[in-house]
Amino acid sequence: MRLRTSLFAAFFAFVSFATSAHENDMHHAVTVPMQLELGRPYIDVTLVGTGGKTVRAHAWVDTGGGAILLSAGLARKLGLEATGKPVREQGHALAPVRAPALRIGGEPIKWAKGVAFIALDEATMLSSSDAQMQIPARELRDHVVTFNYPARTFSVAEQAQPDAGAPMKTYIGDSGMPVVWLSIADRTEGFLLDTGGQFTMVSGAKLHDWGSRHPAWKQAAGAYGPANMLLPHEDRLEMLRVGEMKWGPFIIRDVGAVSRPAGVYEKWMSQMLGQAVIGSIGGNVLRDFCVTIDYPAGKVHLQREGSSARPHPPLAMVGVTLINAPHDGYDIAGTANDVRDVHPGDRLMAVDGHEVTSMPYFRVAAWLSGKPGETRKLAVIRDGKAMTIKASVRSVF
Repeated sequence: MRLRTSLFAAFFAFVSFATSAHENDMHHAVTVPMQLELGRPYIDVTLVGTGGKTVRAHAWVDTGGGAILLSAGLARKLGLEATGKPVREQGHALAPVRAPALRIGGEPIKWAKGVAFIALDEATMLSSSDAQMQIPARELRDHVVTFNYPARTFSVAEQAQPDAGAPMKTYIGDSGMPVVWLSIADRTEGFLLDTGGQFTMVSGAKLHDWGSRHPAWKQAAGAYGPANMLLPHEDRLEMLRVGEMKWGPFIIRDVGAVSRPAGVYEKWMSQMLGQAVIGSIGGNVLRDFCVTIDYPAGKVHLQREGSSARPHPPLAMVGVTLINAPHDGYDIAGTANDVRDVHPGDRLMAVDGHEVTSMPYFRVAAWLSGKPGETRKLAVIRDGKAMTIKASVRSVF
């Protein structure tokens, strides 16, 4: 199963439910602003619910997602009611629902299948983000979609433009999720192209092999910043700066990857995608590219501004790995070796006076970050006792 904060997307990659009739499909290309939060792309859309009621929503667009997900609050605003019994996945309750009609930039966009669920225990926002819904790009697979990371724009069109960029080797099977191939450490490997992933993820077995064969590549124990996806046991993961990736004609240097348990990609994800993969390419790689996915043609095109990618700077922050607290907010799951006064199990309440309990994770990660040597004041609760701890910002990766 895909282990990251996007809610249970891959679990529903092959689920089919009857969908309602929607508005007519688009007649031309539409482009809207795209926000990046820890490398994940977000757009604002309009949804049409019961009785024609329209509601504006903030959504992330996920090429690795399997189902349309709506927060309980958004579904309520749209007047949507569950069409079947809830199911549970990763401890969360999901109820099937008729997908509301979608408009992007005022243009009606038809869902491919309209497989949708209400996240019943997500009152307003999904998965510690500021999004009210997830749009799996596979539901836009009748179109050409473009994620222009440098320009911060998202486009949907009927056909690819002639200047879409260099065509990459691509496979898009029944899952609707694109597989691409990159060369690393003298081998070509398959990867899921995953805009919903904040960070590039790789099988732990493969990451360990690369690290063993390339000891100069920087390594770190734990998952920090954008690699920290608020899942159990991330304090046991590993991070590695891959010296060089080759993606078609493009070379990407010194980019980070975080491990996932061996077998998740090689077995489960490979079976689902219909191609052998060892990981997924996330926002920290995609940040320099204009990525066009021509779903009808089954092709990915890439463009990159300039002759080379921007350097990937060190990740400087207070070295803590967070996890969602049982109700709201964040617990500290683990710490880097040089962190002394912050303990695993502490509940994080505030950073430099900024209350974190109801804040999306990308804001918390920003407050924990800074220049090496800076100090952050962390308000925590430990064994029921409130305390304030001074912690240093360091280069953790």
